[in-house]
Amino acid sequence: MSYPYSYNSGPEVEVTNREIFVSIVFALIAFIGGICIAGSIRSCEDDANVKYYEAVKLADSTQFNYAFKTNAGHTLAYGTVSAVGFVTDDGIGNYMTITRVLEEYRKHHRTVCSGEGKNRHCHTETYWTWDAIGRNHFAVNQVNFLGRNFYYGSFPALPGENYITTINLNRSGFFSAKQRYVYYGRNLSYTGTVYANIDNHQFNDAKFLNGVGLDEAVDHLIHKWGVPIFWVVFAIVCIGLIIAFVALPNEWLYGKYWRERKRKQQEADDFWSRYRN
Repeated sequence: MSYPYSYNSGPEVEVTNREIFVSIVFALIAFIGGICIAGSIRSCEDDANVKYYEAVKLADSTQFNYAFKTNAGHTLAYGTVSAVGFVTDDGIGNYMTITRVLEEYRKHHRTVCSGEGKNRHCHTETYWTWDAIGRNHFAVNQVNFLGRNFYYGSFPALPGENYITTINLNRSGFFSAKQRYVYYGRNLSYTGTVYANIDNHQFNDAKFLNGVGLDEAVDHLIHKWGVPIFWVVFAIVCIGLIIAFVALPNEWLYGKYWRERKRKQQEADDFWSRYRN
């Protein structure tokens, strides 16, 4: 028995019982193989997550300083990281870091075309944009976390800078270009959880989770999407292979008898087609 179906824009495709049987067998074998692969992925994720599950949780400066003295290894510490001092520029306020971008209002040209063939016309269009032509970065030397000072550059990466303000520059002269300063900066303090491997009395492999408490930190750090992503990709690939297999003639499944039967059926179809015409 066969189950013909067709697309509006393509020839009829005939699905036979043997093709259905082979597809089911392939799907079962692929599913078993997928379970084995998913198990390996899960095992690798579990090995990578051990350090997060076994991390020592610290919530005060006494425990934190003791962890540094004893090289406690994998730790999770909750607290507020604050700037030691501040940076500022042109009265915009006090921040932990500031990035000042110098922009200039410049004229550009581009060719714009419309139409096709003989009706195609092109013309030059003029437009203006603010282009960055310079950049300066300022940062405090140190930050404090749970009573201990760290050099800013050695502390785990903090949240990105936010837009602060824009200041237009008044340049004298008729031919002076329009320029402005655009400011971005980090706040003076952030509260969250630091994960780090404390060894040799310093942070290693450290991460800062802004606004995340100790109880939620592990869930943010662990690797948990490997298996779901694998199954989605695996299912798409398997379905695609089955569809491609069914779309092929697959005469090898039936041998000489099937090929002879198909030949006779094609001859009959050609005969009736000529007869009708």
